[in-house]
Amino acid sequence: MFFGHHKHAVDSKGRLSIPKRFLEPLAEPSQPRLFFGTRGLEQCIFLFLSADWQQIVQQVRQASLGDDRVRGFSRTFFSFARELAVDGTGRVLLPPEYRDFLGNEKEVVLAGVDRRIELWTPPAWEDELRRGQAGYEVFAREIFRA
Repeated sequence: MFFGHHKHAVDSKGRLSIPKRFLEPLAEPSQPRLFFGTRGLEQCIFLFLSADWQQIVQQVRQASLGDDRVRGFSRTFFSFARELAVDGTGRVLLPPEYRDFLGNEKEVVLAGVDRRIELWTPPAWEDELRRGQAGYEVFAREIFRA
């Protein structure tokens, strides 16, 4: 499970340090030292561990190719997907299209959201927090009701 959020710099070569807590699942011998990334929702990039990525891929594959919305989604989802290898110092190289999508910011917010990590620009992250706060209390009451 990923949780918490961290702000990290993107270096001049496009490398991003992944917080140590987020690297812990990659220490398992059965887990490859990489994340699978793709375009997320609300202007962020999603990063998944291999097993979670495979589950998401299966969900996409189960959708009907006869639906033009599914085809459009699949094109963006898969064409934007990348394997992001984690180097020996815990960094990933963000491809140019990810850096462009994130506005070539010098800092990125990494947010742990259960089975995924989300990459945000700091301004977009702050906007999302404000937007999400409006419904948080209402939804929390539904989830936590006895």
